[in-house]
Amino acid sequence: MMAAVFAGDRRVWRAAALTAIPLVAVTAYYCVRPRFYYAGTNSVEALSYEERTTTGTQLCVPGLQPPAGTAFIRLSAIFHTPTRSALRFTLTAHGRTIGLSLPPLQGAPDKPSNADFPIPEIRPGEAPTRAKACVSSDGPVNWGGTPLSKPPILPPTLDGKLLAARIAVWYLPPAGSQKSYLQRAGAIFSRAALFRAGIVGAWTYPLLLFAVLPAIALLALRCLALAVAGGGRRMAAWLFAIAALNACCWALITPVFQGPDEVDHFAYVQSLVERGEGPSHDPGSPLARWSGAENLALEHTGFFTDHQVGDTRLPWLASVQREYSHEVASTRPRRDDGGGYTTSAAHGPLYYLALSPAYLLTRGSSVFSQLTLMRIVSALIGALVAMFTYLLARELAPGRPWLAVLAALLVAYEPMYGFISGIVNNDVGVNAAAAALELLLIRMLRRGITIPWGVLTGAVLVALPIVKGTGLSLYPVAVLVFAATLWRHHSRSDLLAWIGAAVGAVAVALLSSQVLSLFQPVASATGSGAISSNASAASEALHHLPSYLSYLWQALLPRLPFMTRYFPLPTHAGFLLFKDPFFVIFVERGWAAFGWYDVFFPHKLYVLIFLAMVLTVPLGVWAARREWGWVRRHRLELLALLAMPVAVIMGFEAAYFTTAPRVLIAEFGRYAFPAIGPVAILVVGALHAFGRRWMLTAGVVLAVAMIALSYASQLLTLTFFYA
Repeated sequence: MMAAVFAGDRRVWRAAALTAIPLVAVTAYYCVRPRFYYAGTNSVEALSYEERTTTGTQLCVPGLQPPAGTAFIRLSAIFHTPTRSALRFTLTAHGRTIGLSLPPLQGAPDKPSNADFPIPEIRPGEAPTRAKACVSSDGPVNWGGTPLSKPPILPPTLDGKLLAARIAVWYLPPAGSQKSYLQRAGAIFSRAALFRAGIVGAWTYPLLLFAVLPAIALLALRCLALAVAGGGRRMAAWLFAIAALNACCWALITPVFQGPDEVDHFAYVQSLVERGEGPSHDPGSPLARWSGAENLALEHTGFFTDHQVGDTRLPWLASVQREYSHEVASTRPRRDDGGGYTTSAAHGPLYYLALSPAYLLTRGSSVFSQLTLMRIVSALIGALVAMFTYLLARELAPGRPWLAVLAALLVAYEPMYGFISGIVNNDVGVNAAAAALELLLIRMLRRGITIPWGVLTGAVLVALPIVKGTGLSLYPVAVLVFAATLWRHHSRSDLLAWIGAAVGAVAVALLSSQVLSLFQPVASATGSGAISSNASAASEALHHLPSYLSYLWQALLPRLPFMTRYFPLPTHAGFLLFKDPFFVIFVERGWAAFGWYDVFFPHKLYVLIFLAMVLTVPLGVWAARREWGWVRRHRLELLALLAMPVAVIMGFEAAYFTTAPRVLIAEFGRYAFPAIGPVAILVVGALHAFGRRWMLTAGVVLAVAMIALSYASQLLTLTFFYA
């Protein structure tokens, strides 16, 4: 059995073991180190500080459920004087009222600070189902919370007046309490199982962390070892399975609707199935943005009050899930009353149609079961990119299959790519379509064009921007590859193949206009909204070319003194290069910014990633020098490969280009994922700088580090939301 598991080249396993030991030790330390923790929160973030108490006024927050282990109740406040006003606090539960006061205290005025009110520690079995907290002050105090469009169920009151807001509350354990994640593992797994598909339970998460993820990591290294030894069959299928399983684990770990714009992408699929068309393309549409069923799910999972701030938590109590189930049973919310304008409305329906069977299979189940199965289908689509990357690398280096395996593993285990693939997001569709086109273009450049492959290339070329308009950024590369192919392969027999490519393109265009328009409102049929938006963005950039080039420079490199500043002043501490837009966009947001961009590693890890990215450039140049014979023979393919990430980055930067300075950095590193396959192949190619004797070791170290980072990212996401 051991020989079967650890098959292949022994050098791979030795290097992997030596690399994994310190990484496993760091991960174990993360799990066993005691640290401060919350007993719970009411799932409300301190987004603003609008509700104010003054002398003689009282703010009351009903409906609190402090869990067992709570010894302090924390509120966030802004005081306007150097001395914090005296505070009075009462907690009413089970018909009993606890009263206490906090004396004046020196503090920083006009900055958020915590007010921690001690209460008798709540023992197991004593947690109240509903409690009411009231606070008053001897001076003006603004309390943190989230404003809403209307008063919620059980709204807070200010001197008896209902407020259209929720007030943020945290439940703290006894002073000085610390516990490790390992000590709280049972509670973490139980909390993570709330608001999931019915088949998911607390048992799911130890199974994922201690069995599934380690098993597919071993399988990944086994594929690499077999490829190095010259063995291994159906490698593309195995790599697809590895990427799919990893993304499925992300689908089960990421909390519901905590992916970027996932609420709107889910609404698109639901509208397609329930209403027969996608959401409205008109921002003024009278239709609701989300259906009643989705809206109720969002309300009970805290989406409206816990979003993009790091110190609040999702609902942790099973009683909240029971309340949701009871309300669904009693109100039977509609699923066909949405379809209003959403952020996803401009996209064509291809990706969403692919997810529709998953919705149909779970149509009679909860929103959470529907979302989970849709995420799994999305993970399968995302895994295609790893497989296409393998096939693309095999085209370039057919005699060295282990290089292709390594490139595919880098894609499968890139943390943000796995995270995005494990949620419902149209980026998954455009990533897969772009990877398919890149494979077809390189294959055409190497082998020439044939009728079946020409038809497929034309079809994918037209379908790509229909999935998402950002796919247009690869069109200049396609034009150059077509021209290079004609120059390299120009026999008369190729004419029919080029006609086939045109036929494939026209067929998809007609299909999109005639068939897909049935699923979209007229204004956005075939995704024309996204296509025209990206075309107008490119036109804007071309009309202000010097400004756009300056904008692009500042997104990638430090701003030069004579340039107009387009991005906000950096806020991170540290060396200048670690504060520029490139670092934020491509390092922090491109590698590890999970949830709705609120789950991050410590800053030092991003610095290491940044240094590794920068080091890749001189390594690539040196590798090209060492392998100059291969570079000379494959210069057109290499230029096309380099052009793909350049075109994608220039495309999405053109989409975000503005002639006025930005207040915030709007771009995200995941927008470069349509070129993640070519980038992974270029990184693998840069390993030739170590020479053929040591590049295998360097490749194994890189693969193990990427697998460990992916595992750490999943562990970080789980503990962030549920610990």
